[in-house]
Amino acid sequence: MEAQEKFVVVVFPNGLQGKIWSTILRSQNLSVIWESPDVPLSHTLKILNQRGSLPDLLVIDTRLHHLQPFHLCRWCQQSCPGIKILLINGAQSRILAAERQWAMTQGAVDLLPRINQDTLISSAAANLRKTLDLMDILHYDQKTFITALLKMGLYVQPRSSSVHKHIKLYMDSRQSTSSKG
Repeated sequence: MEAQEKFVVVVFPNGLQGKIWSTILRSQNLSVIWESPDVPLSHTLKILNQRGSLPDLLVIDTRLHHLQPFHLCRWCQQSCPGIKILLINGAQSRILAAERQWAMTQGAVDLLPRINQDTLISSAAANLRKTLDLMDILHYDQKTFITALLKMGLYVQPRSSSVHKHIKLYMDSRQSTSSKG
């Protein structure tokens, strides 16, 4: 029997962070819907709950003040307790421990910083790994993850030599595979 596909709803303003998050989650064979921030999310969740098809995870950008992400966390704890909500602060490159703890007391499973474009591979990998852990997904397909990010055309030379080494090994393996065919 196959494992049920995980369902994730991401809510970001139209922009780079939403595109990166959608891309990296889809690279791990997750079913992803990038929902408009203008949709009344609590109403949508009520309907999905009645149909028994709630998402496994909501990924919400805290910059969407009109959506009231912290209020939504508290509402979900009461109305849809099975949903995990991961908050992303799309404006910050680091999250203070006190900020993270406060978000978790509001009902979020975590509060993560934005994915930095200047350290795209490493920051996206760190945030993705945390997200997969929250969903109890043990397997992380690094090859499809890196391929998906490279296809976005945002790749910036990594500062970390170990990340650079992984990229080089991956690119070398692709060249040797394509030269065999």
